[in-house]
This record gives sequence, structure tokens and C-alpha cells, in this order.
Amino acid sequence: MSDADDLSAQLLRGMRIAQTVIVLVILAGLNTPNLVAGLGGYRAPWVGLAAIGTFVAIAVTDAVLVARHRLWGRARWPAVVVVLAVTVAVGLALQPTELTGPAHVTLGSAGWLAVLLFTGAPLRELVAVLGVHLLIVLTLLVAAGRTDGLTLVAFGTTAVAVTSFQLAVGLAGAALRSVAAQATAAAQERARTVTAAPVAAAVHADREARYAELRAVALPLLRGIGDGSRPPADADVQREAALGAARLRRMFAEGGDVADPLAAELATLIDIAEQRGVEVTYSERGPRAIPPPDVCGALLDEAGAGLLGAERTARVTLSGVDRAVVLSVVSDAAADRVTPGERHLADGSRITTVVGDGRTWVEARWAPRR
Repeated sequence: MSDADDLSAQLLRGMRIAQTVIVLVILAGLNTPNLVAGLGGYRAPWVGLAAIGTFVAIAVTDAVLVARHRLWGRARWPAVVVVLAVTVAVGLALQPTELTGPAHVTLGSAGWLAVLLFTGAPLRELVAVLGVHLLIVLTLLVAAGRTDGLTLVAFGTTAVAVTSFQLAVGLAGAALRSVAAQATAAAQERARTVTAAPVAAAVHADREARYAELRAVALPLLRGIGDGSRPPADADVQREAALGAARLRRMFAEGGDVADPLAAELATLIDIAEQRGVEVTYSERGPRAIPPPDVCGALLDEAGAGLLGAERTARVTLSGVDRAVVLSVVSDAAADRVTPGERHLADGSRITTVVGDGRTWVEARWAPRR
């Protein structure tokens, strides 16, 4: 998770914890004492006790979801149906005189549960549920014949006071989500701005290095061919052009998505040799690591000299020995095409070249550092 995502998650989590604490305090510290004191106003007291138990269960479930960093999702709708059903049951179980009194626990707490259930949902859904809840309570008042002015004023006062507070918390949650989204976008934009310059510099440096290699590989040969000092029909010029073409292809392919660039470029060199009439035998043995691009280049440059210098036959082997990658070429290349002996390159590669009895053996070996 990025810093921006972590900031957004912390803000939203803090908001949900605050909402859950508010609802639990209201249920335990306000509604439960009012219910106990007003049980006499119920035709069936167990309905009031079951109602407060159901509401506490929903609030505790929400607390568990908060702890697990989850929202209600689609499960909010069955929970809303339960809350509204409890509202109807409590209204029918109360004496008509208690419908706007403290014993009516759902009047003040059902809306708070809706706030919990609709965290993360569009604000209009919360507003719609709060409106349906108040409409149900008003319908129960009318059905009980409590339409006198004093009762309606008491209901309206309670509805406005409680519902406005609930809407304020819902609005605060929506505003906080908006702020969190803006903070996340700002942090991501800042991260992009901070990293853009180094990335651009790295890309520019890489392009400059490639252009320099392009000039070093291609220009001398092209100048020689152009001024006539390097005849294209000369075998040495052809071999040098083949090696240069392979290096250029490798240079342009280094940023590609080839799974095994060493084997892919080796196949190209073999194809060039076969087009010259060389009979090439190729084999791969054992699993091996994938060398980095610079190592691939060094291995192919050294072994390629023996392969492209072949006159009639060549045997190429690419194998994995222990942890090492070994590229071996045995051919009838002339001794002046290679450099006999053993050499160690800066990238950790070891090049061994042996010439004798009309055969040339070049082994390029590299192993990743432990």
C-alpha cells in the first residue's frame, strides 16, 4: 500500500471508529436506561428488550467490520429491513401515549444505525432511509390517533433534532471521504512529479549510451565501405558486419520482453552463420540463469567471434553448469579470428579460447554473484 492509500485508509478508518463509538454510547448510555425506565409503557415489554438487543447486535457487527477493514456492502439492505421492522414492532407494542416518549428507543437510534450501515454509500441512500424511518413513525402516530398539535410538535422537534445530527455525521463522513480522495490524488501527483525528473534523466542517459554504442559499432564500418577501404566482398568485412549487426539487434532488444535474450540472440548468430553456408550443430543443456543485458553482450561477442569465423562447421552448446551459464563454440575458425588464452572480464565472465589441430574452441562462462 502506498503512503497516499495509507493516508486515505487511516482517515476513513478513524471516521468509522468515531461513528461506531457514538452509536454504542447512545444505545448503552441513553436508550437502554430510557427503555428500562419506560418498560411499563409497552404492551409486551419483551419487544422493547428484543429491539435494543437487535440494535446492539447490529452495532457490534459494525464494530467487527471496522476492525477487519470491511464495509457492509450489499448486506446493508437486509440489515436496514431489520431496523425498519423493529421500528414497526416497537411502535405497535407501545401504548399510544408513549410513541413520542423516551421509551420509544427506535425513534432516536434507528437513524444512527442507518449512519453505520451506509458508511461508504452515496449520501442520498442514507437520506432516503432516514426519511422512510420518520414516515413509519408518523404513520404509527396517525394510526394510533395521536394527531394532536402537542404530539406532532413533540415528534417534529425530536425528529429535527436527532435527524439533523445524524445527517451532519453522514455529511461529515462524505466530506471526509472527499478529502481523503483529494489527499490521495495530491500525494500520487506529488510522487509522480518527484519521480518524473530522475526517470527522464535515466531514459536520456540510456538513449545517449545507446547512440554512442551505435556510433562506435556502425560508423567506422560504414565509413570504410563508403570510402572503399573496406570492400563489402571481403570475408573479414562480412564477419565484422555480421557481428556488428548482432550487437545492434541486441542493443535495441535489451528493453524488450524476450524471455531468454541470450538464446534469442544466439539463434540469430547461428542463422547468420548458416546463411554463409556453415553447418551448425546447436544444443541446450540444463536449467540456467538469465544473465543481465551487459553480460549477454559480452558472452555473445566472445563466442560469436568463433561462430562467425567458422568456414564450414561449428558446434554450439548453451548449458547450465551448477549455477553458471556456459556458452561453448567449437568451429574451424582460423586462429587469427580469436584471441587464445584465458581472460576475465569486468562483469565476472571468464573467456577461455583454445586453438589447435585446425579447430578453435571458445568457452564463455558466467555465474551470478552469491
